[in-house]
Amino acid sequence: MKNSRSIASASSALLLAISVLGALLVLAWPGQAEARKRLVVLEFTGPKAETFQSDVEKLLKKKHSVVPLSKWEAKAEDLGVTKVSDAGVKRVAGELNLDGVVVGKVEKRGDRYLLHLKLRAGASGKVFKEVEIVESSGRLGADGRDDIAGQLMPVIDKLPGLDDDDDADAGDDDDADDADDDDRRPSARTDKGKDKGKGKDKGKRVDDDADDDDDAADDDDDRGSRRSGFSRKDDDRDRDDGDDDDGDDRKGRDKGRDDDRDDGDDGDDGDDDDRDDDRVGFRDDDDRDRDDDDGDDRDRDDGDDDDDDDRATLPGFAAVDLSAGLSFTARRLAFTTNLTDNAPQGYRGAPVPGIRITADVFPLAVNKRNRSFTRNLGVTAVFDRVVAISSEVRSATMTYKLSTVEQHLAIGVVYRYPVSPVLAVEGSLRYNKRKFAIDKGAAPADAVDVPNTDYSYVDPGVGVSYALGPKMALGADARFLLITDTGEMQAVDQYGASTVTGVDLSGSFDYRVAPKVLVRASAGFATIGYAFKGNGALTNNRDNDPSDVDVSGARDTYYGGSAGAVYQF
Repeated sequence: MKNSRSIASASSALLLAISVLGALLVLAWPGQAEARKRLVVLEFTGPKAETFQSDVEKLLKKKHSVVPLSKWEAKAEDLGVTKVSDAGVKRVAGELNLDGVVVGKVEKRGDRYLLHLKLRAGASGKVFKEVEIVESSGRLGADGRDDIAGQLMPVIDKLPGLDDDDDADAGDDDDADDADDDDRRPSARTDKGKDKGKGKDKGKRVDDDADDDDDAADDDDDRGSRRSGFSRKDDDRDRDDGDDDDGDDRKGRDKGRDDDRDDGDDGDDGDDDDRDDDRVGFRDDDDRDRDDDDGDDRDRDDGDDDDDDDRATLPGFAAVDLSAGLSFTARRLAFTTNLTDNAPQGYRGAPVPGIRITADVFPLAVNKRNRSFTRNLGVTAVFDRVVAISSEVRSATMTYKLSTVEQHLAIGVVYRYPVSPVLAVEGSLRYNKRKFAIDKGAAPADAVDVPNTDYSYVDPGVGVSYALGPKMALGADARFLLITDTGEMQAVDQYGASTVTGVDLSGSFDYRVAPKVLVRASAGFATIGYAFKGNGALTNNRDNDPSDVDVSGARDTYYGGSAGAVYQF
């Protein structure tokens, strides 16, 4: 008897070992304990800009706090900042306590995308780092992520704090004021807010007594400018209308306030300093991680969600995984016997094609807001059936081709536990029906010496899924077969009662070809062993001597693989 087909998979203990080793390396890799920075990603421009912007944000959120773009836009509108410039970035970033601002532009060059990234320091508004990334698809790939991790992330960690730049600005202002002292040096204001000039009319305000209301308004503007991270000099440049007297008057008032802040004499200026100190304390008081008012807690929660969302886009981590393709399986059935004459025929089949359909569905993971363990609970199913198979049996003068049916059906539950952003382990329990039946009616009686099998069993198993990147993943699982029925094999007129055990090993490789489409190749090996108890008609009477056991056991093995398309979301 030869030429047949069955359902199974080829062994891949090597894939399992590689996956486990890779997981251990990922988990053991030392990380740097850098402080989280507060960032904002401004709206990207160009083709596929929205997708690239989302990918960059998700990557940054793994290590830093990313403020929603809406907060930046609202604050920029309040401050009247309409363009991305050093002064504008510095002003808005100062109000939002941002360490850095990321700006991006996408260009299409042939079939490739060129992503330009600029990192601006929130303290100065100046460009701190530029990175260019080339992608073959319209989203951030593994190489692009590596470029950001290697070139941009270390620079973000070294961004200067806003307080450091405030001190630098203060020094710059003092230098500028010292240069002005050749013409005019205002003295510190008294507690009542009046200036005392040194020399002849130096630093004296023309309208000090006539228009106190205007001075108060100027004070408020000055405080707002300093809170926003702007030096007063920059603000004057932005709003200078060419009136030198007004500029000198304003500069004199600023110098007076600066001197008062240093001396602590002026009550009003002391209040202003208190507000600045509050701002500094607010930022230093772990504002990046805990403050409710600036939405950073929401940012951190969003980061966690985005980590999960990002993980869900990796092969092997989707909420729904549907696959269909071709399978190829071969069957081997061999008996353990001491006979040379009238030994059991056994079965030796060549690989034959079939159709394989699988589904892994985690219904409650479709809802991205679900954070409970139920999001990792799912159902799994497998259907594999041979499309064309026949078995041959030879007699002394004839060869018979017999139609054959081979099919495997499995359905069960699975629980998946994410160990890290790229590694997940899972446990499952399935109920299986595996059938291999030869139509013996088309051959002479007793010509086919192979029992038909119709296995029923449950297969508790464990598996791992390891993402090599956003496009590739490895999978492996091992199952123990608890067989409750074998079909004809254990019938009394065949081989009788026996102890039956089995294992099933499989491995897979996924490669993403589109955002929700992958190709998958798998291999597997399943084997079922029999230890006959000697009470069957064919175990101890094949040599016409029922006093000894002629056939003590058997092994039924299936191996093969599959290739097909996968749809994930």
